[in-house]
Amino acid sequence: MGGQDMGVLVLVHSPLTGPSIWRWVADSLSARGHQVVVPAVAPPVTSAAAFADAVAAQLPGLAQEGDRPVLVGHSGAGPVLPLIGARVPAARLVFVDAHVPPDGGDAELMPAEYLEPLRALAVNGMLPRWSEWFGPDTMRELIPDEARRAIVSAELPGLPLSYFETRVHIPAGWAGVGGGYVLLSEAYQEAAATAAAHGWPVERRMGSHLDLVTRPGEIASAILLAAGSW
Repeated sequence: MGGQDMGVLVLVHSPLTGPSIWRWVADSLSARGHQVVVPAVAPPVTSAAAFADAVAAQLPGLAQEGDRPVLVGHSGAGPVLPLIGARVPAARLVFVDAHVPPDGGDAELMPAEYLEPLRALAVNGMLPRWSEWFGPDTMRELIPDEARRAIVSAELPGLPLSYFETRVHIPAGWAGVGGGYVLLSEAYQEAAATAAAHGWPVERRMGSHLDLVTRPGEIASAILLAAGSW
């Protein structure tokens, strides 16, 4: 697969992680000749719109006619991709183990069944780092490599609970741009089914949610297939 098959690949990290989550996938894609940009959104992140603004501000000149970027979002970045796409017109949106938002209207960033447990974790309106939501062994299980785990963990921010309590306005018709999906874990099967219903390519690479770190070459290949580079 050569870099000539598509424009710039913009790898968007979740508001709950930092840009290093994409470090090894970016290296793999770059080694294959693709141009890659990994925006870094510094905390604190107050809203989905602010997150989208921060990403778009780092992509000047990438949306020229005929050279529109492919936006790739992991996990919590997925629901924000249409907002970024409204600011930086994209050739395609690729979701990696992420929820796919509705095709317009107001949407929640966190399903109601998950929001109530989050409220119990918040202290003075702030959530702990994502790695602390599920117990002390979570990151060791997801990223067994100690060095890579340390790099990723060092960037995990806290977010205000209000980030997930506020509904976000999804641009109408955003899905018409075209998309793709890479499924890594069972928790996102329904989102992958939504992507398939849109007629998008769905690449299944079942493992765990942070396999961007542990299987970067394989995930990079899946992203290229989901983005339409054959």
